[in-house]
Amino acid sequence: MQYPEAIAKLIESYSKLPGIGRKSATRLAFYTLGMSDDDVKNFARSLSASKSDLTFCRICGFITSKDDDPCVICSDESRDQSKIFAVENSQDEMAIENTHDYHGLYHVLNGVLSPME
Repeated sequence: MQYPEAIAKLIESYSKLPGIGRKSATRLAFYTLGMSDDDVKNFARSLSASKSDLTFCRICGFITSKDDDPCVICSDESRDQSKIFAVENSQDEMAIENTHDYHGLYHVLNGVLSPME
């Protein structure tokens, strides 16, 4: 039996997320169907805003609001300007920031470097 087109598209969309297979995507799609209309609308607005309102800092590459470019870290004059910590992505930067042990700047690669290339 095939799903109606709308749910099939929703499953396909969820399955494009990293770590989400077909089974998990199907579960998420049916969970979404059970959500209130307001929750679904807020979820859709959040997804849309994440693409329209965010950018990467022009200095370090950290994810930031389009209104706050350069990001708060690059704009913070109290940070040690002589240190730059290279990280793979914004999540890694946030993990390091949450330790409160590092007070320098960052360079976000937004991907990994391949030693073979």
